[in-house]
Amino acid sequence: MVWLRREDHEDRELRWLCRWATPSRSAGPRRLAEADDPLRTVFQRDRDRILHATAFRRLQHKTQVMAAFEGDHYRSRMTHSLEVAQMARSVARALRCNGDLAEAVALAHDLGHPPFGHVGEEALHDAMADHGGFRHNAQSARTVDLIEDRYGHGHGLNLTFAVRASLLKGRIPDGFPLSADLRPRPPMPLEAHLVDHCDKIAYLSHDLDDGLRAGLFAETEAAELRLWQRARAVCGSDNRQRIVSEVTSLLIHDLLETTDAALAEAPASGESPRVQHGGAMTVMAHELLEFLRARFYRSPRVLAVMNDGAERIRRLFVALVARPERLPESARARIERDGLQRAICDYIAGMTDRFLHRASDGL
Repeated sequence: MVWLRREDHEDRELRWLCRWATPSRSAGPRRLAEADDPLRTVFQRDRDRILHATAFRRLQHKTQVMAAFEGDHYRSRMTHSLEVAQMARSVARALRCNGDLAEAVALAHDLGHPPFGHVGEEALHDAMADHGGFRHNAQSARTVDLIEDRYGHGHGLNLTFAVRASLLKGRIPDGFPLSADLRPRPPMPLEAHLVDHCDKIAYLSHDLDDGLRAGLFAETEAAELRLWQRARAVCGSDNRQRIVSEVTSLLIHDLLETTDAALAEAPASGESPRVQHGGAMTVMAHELLEFLRARFYRSPRVLAVMNDGAERIRRLFVALVARPERLPESARARIERDGLQRAICDYIAGMTDRFLHRASDGL
């Protein structure tokens, strides 16, 4: 039996991928040239570098919605990223897009998320208001480009251009320090848009599950949602886990069918078709999101933990500005190039929830 080489995988992509997909041979350059791997395509190599990164391991102890100390079975930033990667890989392959690219982007999309979720993000954005702001998507790109410098060459993980560009999906503050080749923002590969939608599917589904597990709303309340009712009818069961699983399936299959139709009808030239849900599913998904916002994300129990985390970030930021000698050597080394505030921001953004607690205690 002859083993498959990188070139064999690349040739298969060219025969199999749809015309809107991103073949590995179209990945764009790495900032630092390096020899190709004999076994893996460039996107497979990027995925593996992300999985082995310290920043990825820290996601294990970063809050998704429920803090880690609330229980062992709630989603963390890492388990969320793994769920998104599984969905994105499956959806991409079903649409004959590059599953390896989608998986790499999904695994890296939250590397820049600070402790305590979106309230932590807002706290850092406020602290950096006069210094280029903060957003986790832009910080993810900064993480793989600079901060995660495991090889010591100053280019972070040295990922391909396509993966790096895909991490910029979403709003980026004016003045945020991105690598020069990412300004102005390049167009997103189709796979990046698939990841963005799988991200939403993942958090709608698992936050519904976690909210029920935490007892923050009752199953009878969730049963009033049209998407819940549709899922229960399709699976033919009143079992909560079966219904939540079917919610995920309904969202994924609708995304597949709607996007597949758009790809089939798209002209051969011009921009890639829009990745989207159908009209009815969009309405049901928005109804679920609004329910989760009211009953889960803004519940007093969740907000108490989140607001405490945000306040700790604010206090620690001020304390480190006053005493930068408390920064670790790796952060202090970036002050001259990036400025004190950005070096502090990078340091705090990389913290886990529990490390933030330890660092901010007594301030």
